[in-house]
Amino acid sequence: MASRLCTHVSSVMCAGRHLVPLTAFLLIQVLLCNADTTMPEYETLDDQCSQGSDCAEPASKPESAKVSGRAWGRLLKLCQLSTAAIFIVITEFFEKLSYFGIRAILVLYFTNALLLSESKATSLYHVFVFLSTFFTILGAFLSDFCFGRYRTILMLSILYLVGNIFVSVTAIPGQMGRYGMGAYMGLFLVTVGCGGIRSSMSPFGADQIVAKEEKRYRMYFSFFYFSMNLAALFAGIVIPILREDVQCFDSDCYSLAFGVPSLTMLLALVIFGLGTSRYKIYPPTGNLFCKVFCATGSAIKNKVKWCVSKKKDTAKEHWLDWADQKYEREIINDAKRLYSVLALYPLLPMYWALYEQQGSRWTLQAQEMDRNVGSIRLKPDQLQSLNVLFILILLPLFEGIIYPQFEKRNLLIQPVTRMTVGLVGAAVSFCITGIVQLQIQNWQVMPQPSDVTEFKIFNGAPCQYSFDFLENQVVMDPQTFSASYPVPIDPFTLHIVPINCSAPQLPLNISITTDSKTSKTLFMVRDSKTRELVVKQIPDNTLKILDNSALVRIFPVLETPAPSSNRTLRLTCKADAVQDLDVRPSVPSPYVPVELGRCSLQLSGFGPNFFRVEGEVDLKDGGVYTIALYQANNTKNVTMQLNIDHWPKTVSVLWQIPQYLIISMSEILFSVTGLHLAYTQAPSSMRSVVMAAWFLTIAMGNLIVVVIAECTLISNQAVEFFLFAALMGLVSLIFIATARLYKYHPIDTGDTALTESSKGNESDGLNSELKAPPPYMSEEHKTQPNS
Repeated sequence: MASRLCTHVSSVMCAGRHLVPLTAFLLIQVLLCNADTTMPEYETLDDQCSQGSDCAEPASKPESAKVSGRAWGRLLKLCQLSTAAIFIVITEFFEKLSYFGIRAILVLYFTNALLLSESKATSLYHVFVFLSTFFTILGAFLSDFCFGRYRTILMLSILYLVGNIFVSVTAIPGQMGRYGMGAYMGLFLVTVGCGGIRSSMSPFGADQIVAKEEKRYRMYFSFFYFSMNLAALFAGIVIPILREDVQCFDSDCYSLAFGVPSLTMLLALVIFGLGTSRYKIYPPTGNLFCKVFCATGSAIKNKVKWCVSKKKDTAKEHWLDWADQKYEREIINDAKRLYSVLALYPLLPMYWALYEQQGSRWTLQAQEMDRNVGSIRLKPDQLQSLNVLFILILLPLFEGIIYPQFEKRNLLIQPVTRMTVGLVGAAVSFCITGIVQLQIQNWQVMPQPSDVTEFKIFNGAPCQYSFDFLENQVVMDPQTFSASYPVPIDPFTLHIVPINCSAPQLPLNISITTDSKTSKTLFMVRDSKTRELVVKQIPDNTLKILDNSALVRIFPVLETPAPSSNRTLRLTCKADAVQDLDVRPSVPSPYVPVELGRCSLQLSGFGPNFFRVEGEVDLKDGGVYTIALYQANNTKNVTMQLNIDHWPKTVSVLWQIPQYLIISMSEILFSVTGLHLAYTQAPSSMRSVVMAAWFLTIAMGNLIVVVIAECTLISNQAVEFFLFAALMGLVSLIFIATARLYKYHPIDTGDTALTESSKGNESDGLNSELKAPPPYMSEEHKTQPNS
């Protein structure tokens, strides 16, 4: 066991050999950027140190040659992040390793370990994501009104770690409790901890930005998002390998796969604590949100009074201005900024309803595809890593090349414009997903209606027969399979009439009984001694096809001196893989899982010798096969016939690449921009609330998927994908109209209250002006501090 574990751990390290140097490189650059050594000036590093920042002017330019071009210069711009912000980014990396590590294998854990159906697993997966985003409201409340962001993150991270450990321990067989309640309890604690810190982590890191400038915030959120996706890439590759390739307790090692996220969460908690002395810790704002809520009620009340009053005073510029009789102007301005941002959010859940299906429907779609890429076999839960891989590649391209080129042409300047394009991109990706699903369904056997099943016939007799049933009349040659015919689940009579038989045969009437759960095959052979027909009704496959395997059953038509004696059919699919199947003449065998590959067959005689069976069978992943064996009396000549009961997976998983590429581009346009917009446009006193509302749209999106999956109104998966695409297109049109009414505000830098320790340690720069207003802000908003 120890040697096997070492072997698999080595394979895990080998799989991540390209990622480890990249991570080490980035972390080294982070440390260099925040070291006390003097940084040289480069032509591309054109951003000067702003007032209040902690960067130092170099004494002189270095004599040595410049390191390398513009790309290297842009990488050095990471130095504009403070040390405290870097601690937050690294903490986020390890926390997201934990979160995405659990998510990567959760659907398969539900289906394989807890034995849930695919629909139920999909629903529970999205309930998990829903709760992990819904509890951002709890985190925002604790952060802004009770404990502050620092203490909220610290306390809920401990709860997060406890939930991780609980999930790992209960994944051990026999420890999950009745009906998996132990696993569900641990997952619930994870959602509380993860959701609680999510609304505070990114704003807390943004609070550490020294110079309150638009470009600094944009860079921070891009770097924050890059770190998060780098973690998701690690988790998506390594955790599935630990799940499947490392065996423990005679099954997939879910306890180890969930244990690694527990370790990374512990590292996140330690790293966050190590940065405590460098953080700017803002006190909670108390009941400010309640004041905004009460001011809103007062404004509505006064507005209604003014509307019904016969003697009307001068009208107000904004409906919230009607609260100025009782509430301060600062409260009213905060309310205006808050509702201005929140007005965009009701349409956003549909985007997340599409995006979050990467971990459920798209993973299940990958499970139905051919995942062999050359000599490499991909796992279905690894395909999610394509998204984060594309994010890591495309995010620097968007920030360094695509956005600047579009801005030169006055395109994609406003954040809401970028978000709109992201919404359309999600719709396009699901159109592609639906097309891929149609190709998969072309070879799949689509389920029949509840009152219909399928029926086919195997004629193993040596002469022709006519089969009459219902409205069908089928004439079959000797030793052939018929096509499948839809039949009602009610009993019916099958008339069998011999045609051109060498020996006289009487017609037969067979009563066929069916049910809605299984299809049937009529197995018919002629007894080698009595020359009478042997007719049996054989149920077809009802077993779940294991991943990376095929199912095979044997129809032996063997005319031997001793029909009751057992025989052995040997399948050799690989040089070191031989599988023996027991067969009895004229007795169909049940389905058994077998190795994949091109297999040769040998049939045993009555001694130790095996006779070679003419021909080979090519067994592919997901295929269900029936092999008919024919051996004439007293001969060594054995032939075979292969019938495909269920087609194998023929659509390559590489066809998922376009949908992942487009959804990744849409994520950069929509999600990164949305995070930046949520922080910079929110009032400084309620940034955690606005961030929580942003994440709450993710929760609502997952709830949409749960409702649609549980309703089971759409049985065709391709139609469901196209429905989501159509809904997303409709939402995009409405969002375009809504976004045109949005007015941008300058960044609110009104927070001035720091803890006493923070005030003594470093300058916060909170009262610095907005040095460079964003290009999408209108002139009237550039000159007015608040409106």
